[in-house]
Amino acid sequence: MSQPAARLLCVGTYERDYPRNALTIAALRRAGYDVEEIHVPVFERTRDKTGGFLRPGSLARLGARLLWAYARLALRLIRRLPDADAVIFGYIGQGDMLALGPLARLRGRPVVFNPLVTLTDTLVEDRGLVRAGTLAARAIAALDWAALRFADLILVDTPQNGDYLVDRFGVSPARIAVVPVGADDRLFHPREIVTPPSGPLRVLFYGKYTPLHGVSTIVEAAALLRGEDVRFEMIGVGQLVAETRAMAERLGLDSIEFRDWVPFTELPERIAAADVVLGIFGDTDKAARVVPNKVFQAMAMGAAIVTRDGPAIREVLQHDVSALLVPAGDPSALADAIRALRDPERRRTLGAGARAAFLATGSIDALAARLSDMLSPVLARRAGRSVVREREA
Repeated sequence: MSQPAARLLCVGTYERDYPRNALTIAALRRAGYDVEEIHVPVFERTRDKTGGFLRPGSLARLGARLLWAYARLALRLIRRLPDADAVIFGYIGQGDMLALGPLARLRGRPVVFNPLVTLTDTLVEDRGLVRAGTLAARAIAALDWAALRFADLILVDTPQNGDYLVDRFGVSPARIAVVPVGADDRLFHPREIVTPPSGPLRVLFYGKYTPLHGVSTIVEAAALLRGEDVRFEMIGVGQLVAETRAMAERLGLDSIEFRDWVPFTELPERIAAADVVLGIFGDTDKAARVVPNKVFQAMAMGAAIVTRDGPAIREVLQHDVSALLVPAGDPSALADAIRALRDPERRRTLGAGARAAFLATGSIDALAARLSDMLSPVLARRAGRSVVREREA
């Protein structure tokens, strides 16, 4: 007789439609877990969480929304905890961990934290929105430290980000599990779009224009490719978008079309319509430690990808087999890689390699297997403790 599936509670104000959260939940269900979401939306209201989002007035309003959300979530969590085997907190979840994690721990339920990134890494060290060494930076680091300490298991997307948590926050490696960000292959999968047999080489970038993206490198590469019949489509808004558009205008580039966000469900069409899909090119420490959503999404669709080289990307992609990898912050190398992909056969070969790498590392099935392997010991310890308590009773 088979055992009933373990029941997992995904709890908090996590950004429900963010790929890391949505994919983790989909993969857990694919792995056979009984997953219940206890969620109150807070962060979905603002796509660009920079600039005005961090002003005192905005933060005060955010704090008020969080307090109201935590009061509602706590009541729901208390009711559901007796039937739960573990509680999972997602991205953005540092506050969720501190506000709601104690309830799970008091009932002896394992706590799994799926933060994707730390607030310190994002706000202080990568984007520079909070100056290092200030009281605000120290407070952010303390919040990260406390949230990480509270978890029985911490999910990271690359081994390098796991090492960062060990080095920066003193997290025990035994509490870290690597689960790639992957992509939703129910939406991102190979598809054909009929295009003219001739015309410009179409190059696509989309993202939030943060420093790790290295968008200035893309604009400089476009300048080097001036007059070579290459068209760039750059989709998104964010921290550096105004600066990037001004740079393209200053260089007199008419080969770049800037667009604001398109609906998430339309991204596969934009990827399929492109000849080349760009990843990230920033030279920050964080950029070397990540494989972003956009790269896995392009891999899922069998696209020809160009992105920066680095230790994290080498975990999933191989140069000239499944992508072209170029040095960080090097517009000449990027321009040369784009030129090399004028060859349709080379694009097809790289796309096939990218798709194969995706199936092995980033599909929902692959993520489900990885999550099951990572969670099984945690759930087994929980089951063992329950048996001991029953015997003692």
